[in-house]
Amino acid sequence: MSVILDVENMVKTFRARGQEAHAVDDVSFQVREGTTFGLVGESGSGKSTVARCALRLITPTSGTSRIDGEDLASLTRRQLREKRRAFGIVFQNPVAALNPG
Repeated sequence: MSVILDVENMVKTFRARGQEAHAVDDVSFQVREGTTFGLVGESGSGKSTVARCALRLITPTSGTSRIDGEDLASLTRRQLREKRRAFGIVFQNPVAALNPG
């Protein structure tokens, strides 16, 4: 199975009021064709930030993300906008994410 999404060494640091907040620190993973991938963690652990960086909805501090082998950072704004038409991301309410019954 081929790799559809390849995230390597993703880092995202935010600056607020003169301080740095490390939201994502050296995250790497691959999603292969025909598989299901879930990113799980505590509230505030950086899951949404990883997803946004992986799809270049926000710019990571460092690291790479490739869709079908193509580095998203190498795309122009127009190319990235076109590529995003094929992306799908679901941000879920943590209370409703799992069915307890």
